[in-house]
Amino acid sequence: MARVRRIRTPVGDDAWLVSGHAEVRKLYADRRLGRTHPDPAAAARLGDHQLLSASELYSHEHEHEEHMAIRATLMPFFAGRRMAVLRESVRGLLAELLDELATAGPGADLHSMLSAPLSVRTLCALLGVPDRELFRDLVDQMDDVGDRARAEAGQAELSAYLTEVVELRRASPDDGVLSGLAAAGLSTEDIAGIATMLLFAGYDSTAVMIDAGVLLLTRHRDQWEQLRVRPDGVPGAVEEILRLGEADAAEGSGIARYARESIEIDGVTIGAGEAVVLDTARANLDERAFAEPLRFDPGRSPNPQLAFGHGPWHCLGAPLARLQLIEVFTALPARFPLLRVGIPDGELARTGNLFTERVRRLPVEW
Repeated sequence: MARVRRIRTPVGDDAWLVSGHAEVRKLYADRRLGRTHPDPAAAARLGDHQLLSASELYSHEHEHEEHMAIRATLMPFFAGRRMAVLRESVRGLLAELLDELATAGPGADLHSMLSAPLSVRTLCALLGVPDRELFRDLVDQMDDVGDRARAEAGQAELSAYLTEVVELRRASPDDGVLSGLAAAGLSTEDIAGIATMLLFAGYDSTAVMIDAGVLLLTRHRDQWEQLRVRPDGVPGAVEEILRLGEADAAEGSGIARYARESIEIDGVTIGAGEAVVLDTARANLDERAFAEPLRFDPGRSPNPQLAFGHGPWHCLGAPLARLQLIEVFTALPARFPLLRVGIPDGELARTGNLFTERVRRLPVEW
């Protein structure tokens, strides 16, 4: 199958799907591709949802400069010193959640009792967002691709809530991201927009990868046992979980990008203004980059997986996601050496959409 080819989006618009590892990596670093469009109303859409079309976070004329400025402001909050502090709080929270899981007993839903609360509470602690449950409900509402009105109402309510939190942080700053952005001189509106993006991108994605890792490792009992006796292998296992964790994602999943001018790649020409989807899930299965790409190999080296993107679009939250995944897959096999998923794979119901498709429940036994 061609590594760059035409597709029709679910709403009937034309787009280019890029699924080759080298091609995806190259386009992530190509300044001729961006998230904005000179005429947003005419931009091709991946779906009937405001986040599946051209971004309104940046101006089209200065998109890359604005994007890099925001990254520079945010980077210190995801740097080594901040992650070292967060690691201790993640370990404490994880121990608490594992105790609750053990108390609930076999049949407990690992997603609702561990994956989701660990992700949301860690992210809210980093940002300085106090009401975790309200935030979680609103992000779930924003994620409803099937009901645009409901999704837009959720986004508007989340933005209003974050606006209140930003004003609270201006009056009473803490060491979270919102306070830092306020101190850097950003407007309340801009901070709320950035925080919405970070919360939406970071919450479910980490929880999904925890669930995916449990599914992968419990299908490979030898690897689960290996991590129990040799936890130094966890970082490698996490990279392989990131590579394969979205292997079942629908083709074309992702966000829309737009060619700012014509781009020639893999023998085709992408015209200015045309939509492009960088399919990292398929790129992570490219046999040109990964020997036996469908094989789960925690010892795979090198492992140039693209789950976090690449170059100027590499996910800023990658250190936080890796931190949580490493702590989870160090602690889980040690605490529950016989852990297994309580229902067959074929009976795992899924929910979500193009952003964060996940299992509804992940019952586990031990």
